[in-house]
Amino acid sequence: MSQWLVTVLRGPLASFADAPGNTMRKTGDMPTRSALIGLAAAALGIRRDDADGQSALASAIVTAAAQIEPGTLLTDFHTFQSLHQAAKGAVTRADALNRRAYVETAITRRDYRADALWQGAYRLRDGATALSLEALAAAFRRPSFFLALGRRSCALSHPLDPRIIEAGDVRDAFAAHLAESRTDGLRGLRAGIYSVEDLGDAPGANGWSEHRRRDDPRDRSIRWTFAERREWRLTRDAVEESGP
Repeated sequence: MSQWLVTVLRGPLASFADAPGNTMRKTGDMPTRSALIGLAAAALGIRRDDADGQSALASAIVTAAAQIEPGTLLTDFHTFQSLHQAAKGAVTRADALNRRAYVETAITRRDYRADALWQGAYRLRDGATALSLEALAAAFRRPSFFLALGRRSCALSHPLDPRIIEAGDVRDAFAAHLAESRTDGLRGLRAGIYSVEDLGDAPGANGWSEHRRRDDPRDRSIRWTFAERREWRLTRDAVEESGP
């Protein structure tokens, strides 16, 4: 049995980038480890430039996710201005934009998931002592900073409803969280896809498929870098086909 802190993740828009990109930034269909850790850091009041605090948090927790409603894929675009290489050396952005002869305008595209619904889950790694699930749950109820689903423009539309649940595996923890929900519209729902970063959290080995995602945060303060990790996924169809 393990203790999991399970939350609801719902908003008009969400964006979970699996890989870096500039002119095109796609979104995954499941919350990334980076997004889940970022949500916890914002709730706890750990700033992005606090490299030690961010690293300690990422080292302390293991994440998992469940997709209940995939939502609709939406692509938006925006324009941005930058200096041509020939005009590099501006000290401030105002100085850069004053060099109008060298300013170039480009279009970037961003993918979002509209009207989707997920659950996110956290458990502590063995030996983690700097954080407790109770403290994280309290922070989710009264967050220090603004909470968003991946990108800052993606605000929550539903309380996180954090609950600490003891279960044999994370799939049971997700189901128990929905069953205990105070929101009528959530009770009775079932997840269609599960993802775990530790195969030991999976209920049995059958049906789980391995994926690669570049979403393990290494530096949020300056370089904004992420490492690749393994993720295992299970669909509800695979569970039903394999039986109990």
